[in-house]
Amino acid sequence: MVNNLKTVKGRAKKGQVTVRVDSGIVKACFPRNYCNKNQIKLATGIPLENGWESTANKLQRKLQIELEEGEFDDGQGNFNLGHYQEILKKYGLRSNLKLANSTVTSDDQLPPKPELSLMEIWDRYCEVIKPGLKETTYSKAFRETFTNFLKSALEATKSEDAVKIRNWLVENRNLPGVKKLISHLSKAYRLAIKSKLINYDPFDGMSDEIKHLGAKGKTQNEVETESDEDILDRSKAYRWDEVLIILESVKHTMHWHNFIKFKFLTGVRTGEAIAFMWGDVRWDNEEILIRRTYDRRTKGFYPTKTAKGNQSVIRRFPLPKDGELWKLLKSIPQGEPNEIVFKTKTGKIIIDANFQAVWSGANGNKGIIPLLLKQGKLTKYLKPYNTRHTFITHQIFDLGRDEKIVNAWCGHGDRVSQKHYQDINDRAMQINPELPANIQQIQQSEIDILKEQLRQQQEVINKLLQDRGSQVNIDT
Repeated sequence: MVNNLKTVKGRAKKGQVTVRVDSGIVKACFPRNYCNKNQIKLATGIPLENGWESTANKLQRKLQIELEEGEFDDGQGNFNLGHYQEILKKYGLRSNLKLANSTVTSDDQLPPKPELSLMEIWDRYCEVIKPGLKETTYSKAFRETFTNFLKSALEATKSEDAVKIRNWLVENRNLPGVKKLISHLSKAYRLAIKSKLINYDPFDGMSDEIKHLGAKGKTQNEVETESDEDILDRSKAYRWDEVLIILESVKHTMHWHNFIKFKFLTGVRTGEAIAFMWGDVRWDNEEILIRRTYDRRTKGFYPTKTAKGNQSVIRRFPLPKDGELWKLLKSIPQGEPNEIVFKTKTGKIIIDANFQAVWSGANGNKGIIPLLLKQGKLTKYLKPYNTRHTFITHQIFDLGRDEKIVNAWCGHGDRVSQKHYQDINDRAMQINPELPANIQQIQQSEIDILKEQLRQQQEVINKLLQDRGSQVNIDT
């Protein structure tokens, strides 16, 4: 028999299994006289939604037959939890019961209290608040948008850790929506605590830490940009040999290879790489310009983060002829000046959430970095933004570059005035970012020597010409 919601507290006949709602979830309740007179209640994994009774009826009949045939006796007088799990598996269910051991010895204490998954807690919460919501709000916001946010985060992080989920959502979904979702998640966990299903709320207070940024029509300073915290922390950067491994792994997917390589070679932020246009490439001057970023939520272009007040600062970056960056840009079919350089396979603008999925794994992608970690080719996972950390630490620590020069290229230091920035940048544009600083100094010294030799030779020639002119005058 299956008790409906109005008869949750109804008791079964002696020796009979019931599958009923208990503490807000559907449980299988075994008779007390079966296992040392202990009441055994186990989660079934049946979702509490329309039609749950039909599934519960089928499961109850199966459990009753197994009970009568003695299949739940492990041979030592204990309840066979493993056999119970096998039955649920055959029915496509999951009990969410951690099998620390195979014994059940006390009333409502063992087995351990079922541990609900994040999605089960969320589903229960949605059902509880449904009556108080408009149908469109419930279906669109809670059952579609928020639920998809959670599923994507769970798939990407491969974890139910609250911090990892919050961080992924903040990086990959719109902040106002994420703030609301985290707030509702905390409420969902508090509801589960009240129902004595779980013991704590891992999302408590997290929504307060999330600030609304980048709403449409906001100023540039309010647009969400990637943080430069710990930009010189080498533990948050890949070694350059690891960079080559990453690039080699995506060479078969050219549009992602080009996009990732550009980030590694220039240290630009993801939004700046997305917003990079052909009009920003100045072949004759051997330089590129970084002057805008793209905001995924507003779908608009904004001045770069190094802007001070309403004054935007255009960053110049060297483009040595026939260097790696030059060859990379030459390998891409050139478009009109107002066309973006890096596009998707279908020719559309790159969405940073899709880039995140390709990088870390989600939406059917195995993920570049997880795959390399599994193969033992990398030793740590770093977020896509750390391509910027990698470029900066490579320039300063590996190539011996002056930090002020790197700052001029990347704009990762304190904001400076346009004039001061321009003074440093003029010097920075004389430097090849693809060569070690000491080699370039040697080359510069050799050039200076040649210039001095040419100057001395020119003086000799001028003197000879002057003497010859004097001689001609004397003869005359």
